[in-house]
Amino acid sequence: MTVGRKAVQVALADLRRRLRSPKYLVIPVLIAWFAQSLTSDTTQLVVAGEYTGVQNAAWFGGMVATMGTFLLFVFGFTLVRGAVTREDETGVGELVATSPISNGTYLVGRWLGYLLLLTLVTALLALATVAAYALHGTGTFDFWALASPFVFLTLPAMTLVAAVAVLTETFRSLRGTLGSVLYFFGALGAFGIASLGSSVTYGPTGLAVVRNSMVEAAGADPTVFENRSFAFTGDPGSVTMFTWNGIEWGAAELLSRGPTLAAAGIGLVGAAVAFDRFEPSPGILERITETLFDKDRSQTDEDGTTNRRAPADEVTTHPSEINLQPVSPSPSRVPGRRMLTAEMRIALRGQRWWWYLGVGSCIVAGLLTPIRAARSFVLPVAWLFGLSVWAGLGVREQRYRTSELVFTSAYPLRQLAATYIGGVSIALLSGAGVLVALVLAGEFTTVGAVFIGACFIPALAITSGVLLGTSRVFEVLFLSLWYLGPMNAVYSLDFIPAHPETVARGTPIWIAIATVLLLIAAAVGRSRKTQK
Repeated sequence: MTVGRKAVQVALADLRRRLRSPKYLVIPVLIAWFAQSLTSDTTQLVVAGEYTGVQNAAWFGGMVATMGTFLLFVFGFTLVRGAVTREDETGVGELVATSPISNGTYLVGRWLGYLLLLTLVTALLALATVAAYALHGTGTFDFWALASPFVFLTLPAMTLVAAVAVLTETFRSLRGTLGSVLYFFGALGAFGIASLGSSVTYGPTGLAVVRNSMVEAAGADPTVFENRSFAFTGDPGSVTMFTWNGIEWGAAELLSRGPTLAAAGIGLVGAAVAFDRFEPSPGILERITETLFDKDRSQTDEDGTTNRRAPADEVTTHPSEINLQPVSPSPSRVPGRRMLTAEMRIALRGQRWWWYLGVGSCIVAGLLTPIRAARSFVLPVAWLFGLSVWAGLGVREQRYRTSELVFTSAYPLRQLAATYIGGVSIALLSGAGVLVALVLAGEFTTVGAVFIGACFIPALAITSGVLLGTSRVFEVLFLSLWYLGPMNAVYSLDFIPAHPETVARGTPIWIAIATVLLLIAAAVGRSRKTQK
């Protein structure tokens, strides 16, 4: 079998496994909703502050491709990554390590598998745009004008996303929540920087290519800063219509995709260099990064230690010589102190020194910072530290294969309640400084709203973990809500709440209702699993 064929087989195996999962059925639904939302008559996307295009095929393709590329660039990373990590956790990596496939072939196969999935999503998005044009479009149907932005803008961006996903999986320290957080903010930063200048057409998403073409067709000045972005308007009467017939793909536009493709290639080369072929002994760079940031390594080492055979000279005790204390079932369905303590210890297990330092700093900063700054900055940062803890809620039993033990206990829902209370405690502890400051200032309404937010986050984490069996969905949801709500003042999504307007608009009430619904869904999901 040739090298290329081996890589293709690795990619197809990964794609088949994903397509067999019912969880991926939600993707076409989301794509259809996204395309319909962008192209409906009630949505007005404007460029250069006041111009919106005639709803022809080119406008639909450019608009959906631009927004879809941005979303896939930010969230596609979480969607595709995980294959290398899963093979390491399940022991399949040992089979790969002893197989004749080379590191480069294996990683290229993984990258190709990620890229195939993202290409499939892109193709569905293009087809949904065609359907939207059939429903809402006007003028002659120009398939090339509609589809070319997906081909020349979206797909090159996806090659980079897939390469970064493979690269981060070759570093054990970046396989968990830390990798998701760094990529999320890195993607937003790269998108923002590359979108500001009218001459910066080589950005990873190619937004400037579409925007410059539209601004030129509308007759606006491309050097004006306000003209360098897209926006939605709720006042259709204030916009100026213009006709845009699509991008004329010349050498400059095509070559602008070169840096993105080159970055993807560099990422793959870096992955091949850093890949340890599932060998537990790390390299120098790994040891440095793991010492500073990693928690998974310590967990893996500890797990591995427990699986090692006892040395010959170690004193062992025969099971018949062990006196076990009888366990009497507790009539209470409320988790007791010992269970809560155990859940807290499990939740905090593996956290590094810098995590405790960060949480402690946020507590002190919450006490010393003015109330408004503590609420709008310190509290969001404090709860960002809790993400690595909450991401494990609801999936620990599956990750460490203890489902059979936990789900067959007398009261499995009591253990779930203890897990939830532990998550709430982490939120209250990390935000303790701000809470004390709010109490001293007499802002008891805000204290109640913060408490609701502290109850909401673990509920979201447990529900997504119980129902979907993965922590990645929660990581994406949390980071999206955190970025849009507290940091960008979208008050309806400000679950913390970081802004006074959030409480005034009654958002905590809806957050409380959502929390109750999420807890009910988690309890139902856990009950169904225990009955299997």
